Amino acid sequence: MSVNISSSVLFHFTRKLEYLKSILADGFHPRYCPEYMFGGRDAAAAKNNVCPAQAIPMVCFCDLPLALIGKHLKEYGNFGIGLTKHWGIRHGVGPVSYTHDNSQNHFPLSRMLWNARAAKDEAALYNLRMMTAYVKPIRGHAWRRGKVKSDVHFYDEREWRFVPPLKDGKDLFLPRDEYQNHSIIAAKHEHLKEYFALKIGPESIQYLIVPNEREVLNLAGFLKELYKGQTATLVTTAIMTTDCISDDI
Repeated sequence: MSVNISSSVLFHFTRKLEYLKSILADGFHPRYCPEYMFGGRDAAAAKNNVCPAQAIPMVCFCDLPLALIGKHLKEYGNFGIGLTKHWGIRHGVGPVSYTHDNSQNHFPLSRMLWNARAAKDEAALYNLRMMTAYVKPIRGHAWRRGKVKSDVHFYDEREWRFVPPLKDGKDLFLPRDEYQNHSIIAAKHEHLKEYFALKIGPESIQYLIVPNEREVLNLAGFLKELYKGQTATLVTTAIMTTDCISDDI
Protein backbone atom coordinates (compact mmCIF):
# COMPACT_ATOMS: atom_id res chain seq x y z
CA MET A 1 0.00 0.00 0.00
CA SER A 2 1.40 3.39 -0.96
CA VAL A 3 1.83 6.16 1.62
CA ASN A 4 0.91 9.71 0.73
CA ILE A 5 3.72 12.21 1.25
CA SER A 6 1.38 15.19 1.53
CA SER A 7 -1.52 15.32 3.93
CA SER A 8 -4.90 17.00 4.16
CA VAL A 9 -3.87 17.93 7.73
CA LEU A 10 -1.34 20.40 9.12
CA PHE A 11 0.28 19.24 12.38
CA HIS A 12 1.76 21.36 15.14
CA PHE A 13 3.64 19.81 18.08
CA THR A 14 4.54 21.09 21.53
CA ARG A 15 6.11 19.74 24.72
CA LYS A 16 3.48 20.35 27.40
CA LEU A 17 -0.23 19.69 27.79
CA GLU A 18 -0.72 23.22 29.10
CA TYR A 19 0.62 24.59 25.81
CA LEU A 20 -1.81 22.44 23.84
CA LYS A 21 -4.70 23.62 26.03
CA SER A 22 -3.67 27.24 25.46
CA ILE A 23 -3.71 26.70 21.69
CA LEU A 24 -7.19 25.18 21.86
CA ALA A 25 -8.55 27.97 24.04
CA ASP A 26 -6.79 31.04 22.62
CA GLY A 27 -5.37 30.00 19.26
CA PHE A 28 -1.79 30.07 18.02
CA HIS A 29 0.35 33.07 18.95
CA PRO A 30 3.32 33.79 16.65
CA ARG A 31 6.63 33.89 18.48
CA TYR A 32 10.13 34.87 17.40
CA CYS A 33 12.20 31.83 16.42
CA PRO A 34 15.96 32.19 15.86
CA GLU A 35 16.96 30.78 12.46
CA TYR A 36 20.32 30.54 10.74
CA MET A 37 20.06 32.37 7.44
CA PHE A 38 22.24 32.11 4.35
CA GLY A 39 25.52 34.01 4.57
CA GLY A 40 28.83 34.11 6.39
CA ARG A 41 27.56 35.75 9.57
CA ASP A 42 25.27 32.88 10.55
CA ALA A 43 27.69 30.25 9.23
CA ALA A 44 30.30 31.60 11.67
CA ALA A 45 27.76 31.75 14.48
CA ALA A 46 26.77 28.11 14.00
CA LYS A 47 30.41 27.02 13.83
CA ASN A 48 31.08 28.73 17.18
CA ASN A 49 27.90 27.45 18.85
CA VAL A 50 26.41 30.95 18.91
CA CYS A 51 22.71 31.55 18.41
CA PRO A 52 21.51 32.94 15.05
CA ALA A 53 21.91 36.60 14.20
CA GLN A 54 18.17 37.05 13.68
CA ALA A 55 14.79 35.68 14.72
CA ILE A 56 11.57 35.52 12.68
CA PRO A 57 8.02 35.69 14.11
CA MET A 58 6.08 32.60 13.08
CA VAL A 59 3.84 29.65 13.82
CA CYS A 60 5.11 26.39 12.31
CA PHE A 61 3.30 23.31 11.01
CA CYS A 62 4.25 20.22 9.04
CA ASP A 63 2.49 18.79 6.02
CA LEU A 64 2.95 15.09 6.70
CA PRO A 65 0.53 12.16 6.92
CA LEU A 66 0.00 10.59 10.32
CA ALA A 67 2.22 7.62 9.41
CA LEU A 68 5.27 9.91 9.01
CA ILE A 69 5.08 12.11 12.10
CA GLY A 70 7.23 9.89 14.37
CA LYS A 71 10.39 11.96 13.88
CA HIS A 72 8.48 15.16 14.66
CA LEU A 73 7.13 13.72 17.90
CA LYS A 74 10.68 13.04 19.07
CA GLU A 75 12.01 16.43 17.97
CA TYR A 76 9.22 18.85 18.86
CA GLY A 77 7.14 17.18 21.57
CA ASN A 78 4.55 14.46 22.21
CA PHE A 79 1.57 16.83 22.34
CA GLY A 80 0.11 17.75 18.99
CA ILE A 81 -2.83 19.10 17.09
CA GLY A 82 -3.79 18.32 13.51
CA LEU A 83 -5.92 20.88 11.68
CA THR A 84 -7.48 20.79 8.24
CA LYS A 85 -5.31 22.24 5.52
CA HIS A 86 -8.32 24.37 4.56
CA TRP A 87 -8.04 26.03 7.99
CA GLY A 88 -4.38 26.82 7.33
CA ILE A 89 -4.96 28.22 3.86
CA ARG A 90 -7.84 30.37 5.13
CA HIS A 91 -5.53 31.89 7.76
CA GLY A 92 -2.64 32.59 5.39
CA VAL A 93 -0.46 29.63 6.41
CA GLY A 94 1.78 28.61 3.50
CA PRO A 95 4.60 26.20 2.61
CA VAL A 96 8.19 27.34 2.91
CA SER A 97 10.51 27.27 -0.10
CA TYR A 98 13.61 25.10 0.27
CA THR A 99 16.82 26.06 -1.48
CA HIS A 100 20.62 25.88 -1.21
CA ASP A 101 23.64 28.11 -1.83
CA ASN A 102 24.06 27.01 -5.45
CA SER A 103 20.39 27.07 -6.39
CA GLN A 104 19.44 29.37 -9.25
CA ASN A 105 16.59 30.84 -7.19
CA HIS A 106 18.87 31.82 -4.29
CA PHE A 107 21.04 34.51 -5.90
CA PRO A 108 18.24 36.57 -7.54
CA LEU A 109 16.51 37.00 -4.17
CA SER A 110 19.79 38.10 -2.55
CA ARG A 111 20.47 40.59 -5.35
CA MET A 112 16.95 42.04 -5.15
CA LEU A 113 17.35 42.57 -1.40
CA TRP A 114 20.63 44.40 -1.86
CA ASN A 115 19.19 46.53 -4.69
CA ALA A 116 16.13 47.46 -2.63
CA ARG A 117 18.34 48.48 0.30
CA ALA A 118 20.56 50.58 -1.95
CA ALA A 119 17.52 52.27 -3.50
CA LYS A 120 15.90 52.72 -0.07
CA ASP A 121 12.75 51.18 -1.50
CA GLU A 122 10.87 50.31 1.69
CA ALA A 123 7.90 48.71 -0.08
CA ALA A 124 10.17 46.38 -2.05
CA LEU A 125 12.22 45.63 1.06
CA TYR A 126 9.10 44.64 2.99
CA ASN A 127 7.92 42.29 0.25
CA LEU A 128 11.35 40.72 -0.14
CA ARG A 129 11.76 40.28 3.61
CA MET A 130 8.41 38.50 3.72
CA MET A 131 9.51 36.21 0.88
CA THR A 132 12.81 35.54 2.67
CA ALA A 133 10.93 34.63 5.86
CA TYR A 134 9.48 31.68 3.92
CA VAL A 135 12.84 30.41 2.62
CA LYS A 136 14.89 27.65 4.30
CA PRO A 137 17.93 25.61 3.30
CA ILE A 138 17.27 22.01 2.37
CA ARG A 139 19.68 21.06 5.15
CA GLY A 140 21.83 22.96 7.61
CA HIS A 141 22.18 24.13 11.20
CA ALA A 142 19.35 24.73 13.66
CA TRP A 143 19.32 26.44 17.07
CA ARG A 144 17.37 24.13 19.35
CA ARG A 145 17.13 24.19 23.14
CA GLY A 146 20.11 26.46 23.57
CA LYS A 147 22.61 24.76 21.28
CA VAL A 148 23.45 24.15 17.65
CA LYS A 149 22.12 21.04 15.97
CA SER A 150 24.09 20.25 12.82
CA ASP A 151 23.07 18.69 9.52
CA VAL A 152 19.33 18.99 10.02
CA HIS A 153 17.38 17.81 6.96
CA PHE A 154 14.83 20.61 6.85
CA TYR A 155 13.45 19.38 3.53
CA ASP A 156 12.09 16.28 5.30
CA GLU A 157 9.93 18.45 7.54
CA ARG A 158 7.67 19.75 4.75
CA GLU A 159 7.13 22.89 6.79
CA TRP A 160 4.26 25.30 6.45
CA ARG A 161 4.34 28.50 8.46
CA PHE A 162 2.49 31.69 9.26
CA VAL A 163 4.55 34.88 9.40
CA PRO A 164 2.44 37.85 10.58
CA PRO A 165 2.22 40.85 8.20
CA LEU A 166 3.85 43.33 10.55
CA LYS A 167 3.60 47.00 9.57
CA ASP A 168 7.27 47.55 10.37
CA GLY A 169 9.08 45.25 7.96
CA LYS A 170 12.23 45.46 10.07
CA ASP A 171 10.44 43.46 12.77
CA LEU A 172 10.26 40.49 10.39
CA PHE A 173 13.92 39.87 11.25
CA LEU A 174 14.66 40.79 14.85
CA PRO A 175 18.41 41.07 15.59
CA ARG A 176 20.07 38.94 18.27
CA ASP A 177 20.52 41.75 20.79
CA GLU A 178 16.77 42.45 20.67
CA TYR A 179 15.33 38.92 20.70
CA GLN A 180 17.64 38.06 23.63
CA ASN A 181 16.45 41.12 25.56
CA HIS A 182 13.67 39.91 27.87
CA SER A 183 11.72 43.18 28.03
CA ILE A 184 11.89 43.76 24.27
CA ILE A 185 10.88 40.25 23.29
CA ALA A 186 8.10 40.12 25.89
CA ALA A 187 6.57 43.30 24.45
CA LYS A 188 6.90 41.96 20.90
CA HIS A 189 5.19 38.70 21.85
CA GLU A 190 2.34 40.52 23.57
CA HIS A 191 1.80 42.54 20.38
CA LEU A 192 1.76 39.37 18.28
CA LYS A 193 -0.66 37.73 20.70
CA GLU A 194 -3.05 40.68 20.59
CA TYR A 195 -3.10 41.28 16.85
CA PHE A 196 -2.08 38.08 15.06
CA ALA A 197 -3.52 35.11 16.96
CA LEU A 198 -4.76 32.27 14.74
CA LYS A 199 -8.07 31.13 16.22
CA ILE A 200 -9.25 27.52 15.98
CA GLY A 201 -12.82 26.32 15.59
CA PRO A 202 -13.68 22.79 16.76
CA GLU A 203 -14.75 21.86 13.22
CA SER A 204 -11.13 22.29 12.02
CA ILE A 205 -9.62 19.84 14.53
CA GLN A 206 -8.75 16.48 13.00
CA TYR A 207 -6.30 15.07 15.58
CA LEU A 208 -5.27 15.75 19.15
CA ILE A 209 -2.17 13.83 20.23
CA VAL A 210 -1.01 13.15 23.79
CA PRO A 211 1.57 10.70 25.20
CA ASN A 212 -0.62 8.37 27.29
CA GLU A 213 -4.07 7.48 28.60
CA ARG A 214 -3.73 9.66 31.71
CA GLU A 215 -3.28 12.71 29.49
CA VAL A 216 -6.27 11.59 27.38
CA LEU A 217 -8.52 11.86 30.43
CA ASN A 218 -7.02 15.22 31.38
CA LEU A 219 -7.51 16.66 27.90
CA ALA A 220 -11.02 15.20 27.57
CA GLY A 221 -12.05 16.95 30.78
CA PHE A 222 -10.65 20.23 29.48
CA LEU A 223 -12.52 19.85 26.17
CA LYS A 224 -15.83 19.33 28.00
CA GLU A 225 -15.31 22.64 29.79
CA LEU A 226 -14.16 24.44 26.63
CA TYR A 227 -16.84 23.35 24.16
CA LYS A 228 -19.75 21.85 26.11
CA GLY A 229 -22.31 19.34 24.87
CA GLN A 230 -22.13 17.41 21.62
CA THR A 231 -19.29 19.52 20.25
CA ALA A 232 -17.05 18.51 23.15
CA THR A 233 -17.94 14.85 22.57
CA LEU A 234 -17.07 15.07 18.88
CA VAL A 235 -13.73 16.81 19.47
CA THR A 236 -12.85 14.26 22.16
CA THR A 237 -13.02 11.51 19.53
CA ALA A 238 -10.04 13.17 17.82
CA ILE A 239 -7.71 12.33 20.74
CA MET A 240 -5.10 9.62 20.26
CA THR A 241 -1.89 8.65 22.05
CA THR A 242 1.64 8.51 20.69
CA ASP A 243 1.75 4.84 21.77
CA CYS A 244 -1.24 4.15 19.54
CA ILE A 245 0.42 5.93 16.63
CA SER A 246 3.66 3.98 17.15
CA ASP A 247 1.75 0.69 17.14
CA ASP A 248 0.00 1.59 13.88
CA ILE A 249 3.06 2.63 11.81
